[in-house]
Amino acid sequence: MSKDSLTIMLFLGITLLTSCVKEKQDPEINSGYLHGALITNEGAFGNNNGSVSYFNTDSSTVKNHVFESVNGRPLGDVVQSVGIAGEKAFIVVNNSQKVEVVDLISFNSIGVINGLEYPRFFLAVNDQKGYLTDGNFAGRVYVIDLATLKITDTIPCGSGPEKMILFDKTVLVANSGGWGNDSTITVIDIAKDEVTATWTVGQNPSDIVLDKDNQLWVLCKGKVVWNSDFTIAYETSSSLIAMDPGSGKLKKNVSIGSMGDYFWPQRLGINKTKDRIFYLEAGGIYSISLSATNSSKPLISKNLYGFGIDPSTDLIYTLFAPSFTTSGLLFRYQSDGVVLDSLEVGIGPSQIVFN
Repeated sequence: MSKDSLTIMLFLGITLLTSCVKEKQDPEINSGYLHGALITNEGAFGNNNGSVSYFNTDSSTVKNHVFESVNGRPLGDVVQSVGIAGEKAFIVVNNSQKVEVVDLISFNSIGVINGLEYPRFFLAVNDQKGYLTDGNFAGRVYVIDLATLKITDTIPCGSGPEKMILFDKTVLVANSGGWGNDSTITVIDIAKDEVTATWTVGQNPSDIVLDKDNQLWVLCKGKVVWNSDFTIAYETSSSLIAMDPGSGKLKKNVSIGSMGDYFWPQRLGINKTKDRIFYLEAGGIYSISLSATNSSKPLISKNLYGFGIDPSTDLIYTLFAPSFTTSGLLFRYQSDGVVLDSLEVGIGPSQIVFN
C-alpha cells in the first residue's frame, strides 16, 4: 500500500470516528418532544376537542394538536393535565375517563389506561410506578405500573384529590373536596402504597409546592356551601398555608383571596431558587416571599386560566382562555412581570409542565 493511500485511509477513519463521537455527544439529536414544555388544552366540555401543545424552549415556537397530528385521532374530552415519567408522557383526559400514554420522542400512543372515574393528576414516584389521583367525593389514588401501564393497587384518600408532591419516601396528596369540602393532606408511604397519616390544613387544599427550606406550601380554596340549585350559598376566603412536610405541623397561614373566587382556577408555582411563591387568584398572578405574612398586589394583572414557571429561566408562562370555542394564548413574562411575547395554543389551556 502506498504512503498516499495509507494517509487517505487514516484521514477517512479519523473523520468517521469524529462524526460518531459528535453524534453520541449531542443529546438533542432525535429528542422529539422530550425537552421543552407541554401545555394541556382542556377543549370544550363534551366536544372531544382537548389537545396538547408543545413549546420548544430553544426556538420559542409552538406546535399545536401534537397528539392528533401524530396519531390520527382526537385526544379526548377535557384534557386535564400531563405527567412525565422518563421518556413517557401520561396525558390525563378527565371527561373521557382515561389516561393516554405517549412516547416523548415520537409522541406515538403506546397505551391507554381506562376504567377511571374522575382522573386528575399523575406523578411518577420512582422508576417502576406512578400515582394517579382519581375521584370526586370518594377520593382514591391509583398505583400504576410504568412498564405494563396497568393499575396494580388503589389507595383511599380524602375527597377530590388533586395535586401530589414527592417528599423523601412519601407522597403528599392535596384533597380539594371535589364538589364538596375537605381540609386534609393524605400522606402515602411509597414503599408500601399505604396511608400513614392524614393532616388537617385549610379548607379545600388544591395545589402544593416545596420551598428551598423544604417547607410545604398549600393553596386552600376555602369552604363552600351549595344551594339546591347548585349556586353558592356561602364560602370562606382562600389561603396559603406553610407546614412541615415531615410532621404536618402548621407554621403559617396567609389569607390571599376573598369570598366570590371559588370558581377561579387557583394554582401555585415557585421560582428557580425556591424562595418566592407564585399563585394565581382572581385578579392575576401574585408573588410573595417565604417570610410574607399577607398577600400583595398582583405581579401580572390579567384574567388567566393557568400558569407555570420555567425552572431553568424563571420565565413565567401564563395561559389565557378567552372562551371555550376559540384558541387560547400563551403569554410569557419576565420574573418582574414584563411581558415578552404571546403565541396561540389550543382551546382552554390550563396546565403546563416543563421537562
